[in-house]
Amino acid sequence: MKIRTEIKAGATCYTVQKGDSLATIAEDFYGTATAGGVDKIYYSNQKTIGPNKSLIYPGQKLYIPY
Repeated sequence: MKIRTEIKAGATCYTVQKGDSLATIAEDFYGTATAGGVDKIYYSNQKTIGPNKSLIYPGQKLYIPY
């Protein structure tokens, strides 16, 4: 497991909950579930999520950039 230590000021770490998707997380943090927010989260966490951005799992810790 890689522990993220380079979180920038104003960003946060989010632990994926059951039922979450990148779209619902983007909506919670950015106010919209557009592809731009989903992609921003995905590309900041690609090593954690893997090649399929539709597959996230409860307990994963995601970096949420601003």
